[in-house]
Amino acid sequence: MLKVKDLMTRELLTLAPNTSIREAAEILATEHVSGAPVVHAGKPLGMVSARDLLEFIAALPADPEAVSGGMEHGILDDHTVEEAMTRGPLTTVSPETPASRAAELMQAERIHRLPVVEDGRLVGIITTTDIVKAVADRKLSYRTFVFP
Repeated sequence: MLKVKDLMTRELLTLAPNTSIREAAEILATEHVSGAPVVHAGKPLGMVSARDLLEFIAALPADPEAVSGGMEHGILDDHTVEEAMTRGPLTTVSPETPASRAAELMQAERIHRLPVVEDGRLVGIITTTDIVKAVADRKLSYRTFVFP
């Protein structure tokens, strides 16, 4: 049986809770990822996605002085990931969780990434991309038995 540890990313991008919204958006864009765990001292505090950042930015009041004055420093530097992240309780899995169970959790929770936690510490992440790749590589499938 394929397990989460067989598919998860071990060297992952994480963000600190005090990372500015601007910096987080730049990091996600530069690294071509749609979200990342927010971690403090190795422990996951939350998850932040590009969608979380966009929704947070859209809810901010306009800063007419920064916009009209052409200032580089703006309101996005004054807010942190901690304000925008999805907070716990986080849905997590262990490295020993069956990959099919991780896929079921993502579908049920309507999420695209699950932190992989062992002894309270973040050890990896499994994403919908990892699941799709496993299916495409025929590593993960469901068997259907047809009896006459």
